[in-house]
Amino acid sequence: MLSVHAADPEQGLNLALSAAVGYVSLMCWMVVMFPQIYMNYQRKSGEGVSLVMMVAWVCGDIFNITGALMQGLVSSTVLIGSYYLFVDSTLLYQIVYYRLVYQAHRPKDSCEDEQSRLTAPAENSNDDGLAHAADRAPERDSQEQSGSQLQTVLSLLLSLSAMAILVVLVVALVAGTGSVELPTPGDGAKSSPLPLSQVIAQAMGTASAIVYIMSYVPQAVQNYQRKSCEGLSIWLFLLSLLGNTTYALAILVVSLDSHYLAPYVPWLMGALVPCVIQMFILYQFHTYPH
Repeated sequence: MLSVHAADPEQGLNLALSAAVGYVSLMCWMVVMFPQIYMNYQRKSGEGVSLVMMVAWVCGDIFNITGALMQGLVSSTVLIGSYYLFVDSTLLYQIVYYRLVYQAHRPKDSCEDEQSRLTAPAENSNDDGLAHAADRAPERDSQEQSGSQLQTVLSLLLSLSAMAILVVLVVALVAGTGSVELPTPGDGAKSSPLPLSQVIAQAMGTASAIVYIMSYVPQAVQNYQRKSCEGLSIWLFLLSLLGNTTYALAILVVSLDSHYLAPYVPWLMGALVPCVIQMFILYQFHTYPH
């Protein structure tokens, strides 16, 4: 919630409008994952969603909650962040499950149907090349499945490693710009240095903003490489775009004063910059088959 108190009727109206817009943003983020989760369940597949994007979202949620707890923010912030972490983790688990576990133990009916389609031309023709290709189809399927599983595991490990490195770099940067030494006696007139807990909290908030900003890039790249948005729910990005814009509006509608906006700059950047990538992904939906 915005910590601005109404000093006059106009300011009170701005705060009321900010609260209304903020609730719209909250509703968008409460349901943003459900269309994608339902689509993955229907398709029994998680190939359409970028695994790197989902790892980034989960790590961003963890950084956000950690920073909120260490900063002592209101409990509603922590609860909402925890809900986001639960939903994002559910989608990440679903993707990993369908890519690794389900593919390894999926029913063979689909494989047999595919093989029968390949062998049918060979039965009605004397072309030995088609029959040979049909015989090798299961072997190719097995190799492609193993390659997909290996790619999934490597993407997961590399993403987690990148997030860990990002946290270390951000903590080092924030610690380097702000002293974390305890004040010595007699220095009461001097400005007190930031406690280590607040330095780490700021680092977590900064890391969270960076992760959220960059999280959509892997999905856009994956769509471009595949020339397809198949397996993606357009509602995932429509609701994200609406949620980000209304979140930024909830802050900006209160006041455009630089002193008021200064503390919100990381949150505004984390909300508005991803909108550019989200609109590009929506353009991909228009261009590529889905």
